[in-house]
Amino acid sequence: RSRARRQPAVILSRLLGWVLFTAWISWSFALQARFGAASAAGPFVPEIGLVLALAVLARLDQREAPVLALVVALTRLAYSGEPVVALLAGSLGVVLLALAVRSVVELTGPLWRTVTTAGLVAAFDLWLAVTHAARPIGSSAGLPVGFGSLLAAAFSSGLLALFAGPTLARLPGLTPLRSRRW
Repeated sequence: RSRARRQPAVILSRLLGWVLFTAWISWSFALQARFGAASAAGPFVPEIGLVLALAVLARLDQREAPVLALVVALTRLAYSGEPVVALLAGSLGVVLLALAVRSVVELTGPLWRTVTTAGLVAAFDLWLAVTHAARPIGSSAGLPVGFGSLLAAAFSSGLLALFAGPTLARLPGLTPLRSRRW
């Protein structure tokens, strides 16, 4: 009987966790867009939202990974001009790759958190650049961003994951999403 009473509380706390994660990641993408547009250092601005998503994914139940990918894609859509399908595919790809890496190494450790985040940010940004270049309307030859810009974003995102990853995973309201205890 007490278990039946606890079940709605658990569901409500997880739902609140997802709502607050959506707010945090939305603010992260807004901050990233603002920093990227405000200065010439745009390529060096880390993918704050992806770093947050990967920090949460390191502790998230694997069954909820598609929800994470959907939230990442839809919140990023609000602050970017990329096509919806490209964002959905890229977000799902990043989440699936992170789950594959997570099955081999511990993503909460500093080295693997940094390397994995940098690699996945580079892959995500490259995916968006390729999909942008493949669009027939208003596209020019080649990728819209240079290789140096991709590396700069990956490097800065890796550094952000190294120094702020654990803090991002413990933002207020995200505790119900943490299910993996290490």
